[in-house]
Amino acid sequence: MRRVGCLLSLLAVAGSLPVRSALAVEGEPALRARWFGTVTTLAAIYHSSANIAVPAGVLPGATVTLTNNLTVGFDVGYDINKHLTATLALGIPPKPTITGEGSVTALGALGRVRYGPAIVTLSYRARLGSSFEVYAGPGTGYAIILKEHDAAVSQLDVHNNWGFVLQAGAERRFSGKCDLYADFKYVWLDVDADGFLAGGVPVTARVRLDPVLVSVGFKFRFR
Repeated sequence: MRRVGCLLSLLAVAGSLPVRSALAVEGEPALRARWFGTVTTLAAIYHSSANIAVPAGVLPGATVTLTNNLTVGFDVGYDINKHLTATLALGIPPKPTITGEGSVTALGALGRVRYGPAIVTLSYRARLGSSFEVYAGPGTGYAIILKEHDAAVSQLDVHNNWGFVLQAGAERRFSGKCDLYADFKYVWLDVDADGFLAGGVPVTARVRLDPVLVSVGFKFRFR
């Protein structure tokens, strides 16, 4: 009888384990999907300048400006945990016009460049209330030059380069799947360019782009 009593006790304990486990799972809050994508309207505002040189030396007072662009951005991201998020930002490639300024103002448009920026960031997130979050963090960007268009500079050749990024933003949640957000990035980015002026004079330049990227859009979580 003692053995039967022990056996019944063991069966009772074993039978209670799944129930306790189920109750613990039911009591936990549902986790959000970690993968997400975004669609944004993105403005690229350049803080441009340049050092321009010909075989005789650097042209004093010569610099450039770039036209600002409006495009569409796409992000893919992953919430590593409740505070850290990694994001890859892409977009429809903009095509700014490079215009001579200072001592080369008379040259007008030097050329146009279509490039595809790819930016990877790691941000720290903090929740303010039940449906509002802010975030900030560093990253790196790579400017991929897709096509150059000649103007005053012929055979224009602009080279890919890396840049450093700082990001900050805020999100307002509407549901478990959709957020509205605004994002700000500053990209420290220089590129090297070369080509020929009228008469076949070789010209080289170190162009500072330093774009501010401001975007507003929607985030969608993958279930």
